[in-house]
Amino acid sequence: MSQALLTMIVLGLAGQPSPALKDDANSETAQQKKWHEYYQARAATYEIRIEDNPQPLALEPKPVLFWSNPVRIGETNGAVFLWTHAGRPEAVGTIFSFLDRKNPDLRVVAHSFHSLSLKPLAATREGRASWSISSAGIEPKPITDSPPPAGTASLRLAQMRELARDFKASTSQDGIERELRLLPQPIFRQEEGSREVLDGSLFTFVTGTDPELMLLIEIRESSGVPRWHYAAARFTDLSVRLWNKQAEVWSYVRGSAASDGTSAYVTGRVGTRSSTIE
Repeated sequence: MSQALLTMIVLGLAGQPSPALKDDANSETAQQKKWHEYYQARAATYEIRIEDNPQPLALEPKPVLFWSNPVRIGETNGAVFLWTHAGRPEAVGTIFSFLDRKNPDLRVVAHSFHSLSLKPLAATREGRASWSISSAGIEPKPITDSPPPAGTASLRLAQMRELARDFKASTSQDGIERELRLLPQPIFRQEEGSREVLDGSLFTFVTGTDPELMLLIEIRESSGVPRWHYAAARFTDLSVRLWNKQAEVWSYVRGSAASDGTSAYVTGRVGTRSSTIE
């Protein structure tokens, strides 16, 4: 066997993962798939309603985002879900888990929600009252100096992406401020317009791929004229700030949320379970 051929064989073998590594990767992928299915099953246990409307919001059939966060609590991952009315997102939630610091064989499971509605929301879980938000979850504001909405859906999507890029966001903890990364594509696009919202998309700012701030960009009428509007929805317990073209336009200070049911963000641990799903 020639030296050149031997070298090629050795190099080829060196580039292949070992069977043990393949098995570990396959096992990890299978576990992550089971966790994703678990998150989706938990999201489906919620029914969310607008005010006294007997018809619950529609849960989007698939998660709009799978995420992980390597910066905060170790091995944190989850899935983001949307509940809609007439095609518009009215509530966004995430089901996620992270390793229990005291027992690495367990994962802590937590649920977080934020209202994207202009009306009060109430949620039940498996038939029992879970949480309620007694006021509007967002405050849409016109985007200054924005162009008139385009005439086609594809052009409006391009406009929304361009408008989103004019925003910057950051979180801060213990005096350390971290700039968040805007995902370039919206995690949800409203497919059909309504009387209140002619078009819209939901963007998110992330750490890793963990959503920390939601940015809703919509076409709403202002003085009878369709105009671009934005609204911020925090998805974190950290302090967070939002800028548009260098001007700060929204902020939340950690610990300042009201405890009287008016906070648009609700979150909490719901239990633990084995780190391995059978």
